Amino acid sequence: MISSARAAAVLCCAFTLGCADVSRGPATPVPDGGADVDAQTGDASQAGDGGALSFATSIHPVMTASCHGCHAVGQQAGDTQLLLTADVAADYEVVMRFVDTSSPAGSRLLSKMSGNGHGGGTVFAATTPEYLTFLQWIQQGARP
Repeated sequence: MISSARAAAVLCCAFTLGCADVSRGPATPVPDGGADVDAQTGDASQAGDGGALSFATSIHPVMTASCHGCHAVGQQAGDTQLLLTADVAADYEVVMRFVDTSSPAGSRLLSKMSGNGHGGGTVFAATTPEYLTFLQWIQQGARP
């Protein structure tokens, strides 16, 4: 014979599983702020200047913190085409050689940072907020 406490626990579990939607999996991450991003495709629409990202404020600080240590003259990646100086205008010109606004997801910058052909391995995987910010910036036209 089942005790009333055990029967209540079984009913509680059955009720919870019956109401839960466990088939959908985790929610698709959507970047905060910026342009409107389609949760299915990851495409950003240009939401006006209020949501536009810029190299100076959204991209350069991340690159300075994550890339400049190796991608500078005299450093480990000092013999590559991506040489950063910590000067926003100069670095923007260099970085734009790796950006394809006509095919944002195919940009060499994104490919390298996600570890494809990058001697330093993966810096930001495609699911990270940083990668999604870079992608969104390129989708918006890669503004300085």
